[in-house]
Amino acid sequence: MIRRKTQDIAYWIHEYNIDEADHEFIYDLLADSDAPVSLEALALAIIRRHAEQEEHFLRNELAKAAIYDPKEAYQVGDAIYFPEFDFKKGEVLSIRPGNNPEHGEFDVITVMLEGEKKPRAFAARLQTPHKLNRDGETEVLLDEDLIPPEDIFETVRDVLLPKIESHLSEHEDYFVRAGDAWLTTDQLISVNIGHLNIAEALIEMEGAPVTTTQLLEHVELDPDMPESIRTFSLDMALQHDERFIRVNVGGKTAWYLRRLMPEAAVTIPEVLRYEPVTYDRSVLNVELLQVEYELQDEWSETPEAEAADEPPQSAIFNLIYPHYVAGTMPLTSTIRRMLPAAREGVTAITLVDGRWGSRFSGWVVHEGRYIAGLENWYKEHKLPIGARILFQPTGKPNEYLLDFKPQRAKRHWVRLAIVQGRKLVFQTQQKAINVDVDDQLLLSVGDPAAIEDLRQMVELEEYTVEDLVALIMPELVRMSPQGTAHVKALYSAVNLVRRLPPGPIFASLVQMPGAMDTGSGFWSL
Repeated sequence: MIRRKTQDIAYWIHEYNIDEADHEFIYDLLADSDAPVSLEALALAIIRRHAEQEEHFLRNELAKAAIYDPKEAYQVGDAIYFPEFDFKKGEVLSIRPGNNPEHGEFDVITVMLEGEKKPRAFAARLQTPHKLNRDGETEVLLDEDLIPPEDIFETVRDVLLPKIESHLSEHEDYFVRAGDAWLTTDQLISVNIGHLNIAEALIEMEGAPVTTTQLLEHVELDPDMPESIRTFSLDMALQHDERFIRVNVGGKTAWYLRRLMPEAAVTIPEVLRYEPVTYDRSVLNVELLQVEYELQDEWSETPEAEAADEPPQSAIFNLIYPHYVAGTMPLTSTIRRMLPAAREGVTAITLVDGRWGSRFSGWVVHEGRYIAGLENWYKEHKLPIGARILFQPTGKPNEYLLDFKPQRAKRHWVRLAIVQGRKLVFQTQQKAINVDVDDQLLLSVGDPAAIEDLRQMVELEEYTVEDLVALIMPELVRMSPQGTAHVKALYSAVNLVRRLPPGPIFASLVQMPGAMDTGSGFWSL
């Protein structure tokens, strides 16, 4: 059977590239569609088109030439296909008598195969058995073993989709994208500034994200055009207007106003940006790994628990300084499993204050691994750095409870972080705390502006994790009567000036000269 190139997975992965014919095919397919077309649908259509074209070509070519069979007679100029050479086509250049008594009378034909420089010799009119005799076999294009286009697509999608997306994006004069779908530029309906102003007013009046379908009920576009085209055109216009931002709401796409969102929901704050660092996890002992797991840092490399049929019912997170100043909470692996699935963009959720019952908007920033919109909630309840906070679904769609465990106010010895020159130092002060906290994470900051200046200096001068641990750990040990500091306290303090998960901090401590594990998470120098 002839091996079809389009059945070869390696062809789609390593050889296939979009040519002019594919460009025109995509354009025509979109132009003929009454609705936007997804990238996946375009890729599948391309695979199917190439397979059909190849099938048509092969059947036409096979009708023009014979399949080589040593028993058959040939003439000079005859075209022949040779199955043993991957069905290359050849032309008979000459014929001479064969000379081998074992085979009796036969011919030797000289054939020039396509793509080769020297002719080859083959037997013809051969009366004795030969392994290449076809013995009446006529069908060389069998269909029963063909891989369906859908199966090919699933195998090559990770390579093929970026190729197609890249081509479409590079030809923005022809193709436009809104969300995950594509159309041609000629299909777009005109959306003017008046339409967009109406959309802005509607969203502001609603005070919550609004879907494009809802906006179209008030934004009057050409009623003779299909709703899908009107939706796409309005999406495109909103997408290119800085006033609007696309968000996910309960698995659906909606639009909101940037100016109504907290800054952290639009741009990842510098204090939350984590640049992954390389470190040796093998130096972390069981105790350190356990502490790392307890801290539930959203950037930790701890293995995620196997997903159960039901999502978790609740989660506790620790409030550390970067989230405190940014008004955010960590998107830990446990919390992530409670939320609608998404890997990018922003998802709007409703947060419910477990103390007062009030509702407010939360914004899940998937790329940054945090939820924004908690700044006022932290301030209203005067939550300290180190507070333990509960997060759990309320049972209503897209709604989650935020709560903490209140306790009778009592005075704690709290580490006060201050900046002296170019150095972070600590003092102790007594402070009344009326919520459940992790004493080792508990911190107070004397001058947030000075801490921010120090953070910028650390970034500008490219302090390593080892540099920070070497500067901060002695300060923590110095203020302890026992001459020790807990690894949680080190983690909390380092995060004042650089966003880091526990792993690299703990690894640097283990490898720090003179550092000694004294047990229960405490270390001395």
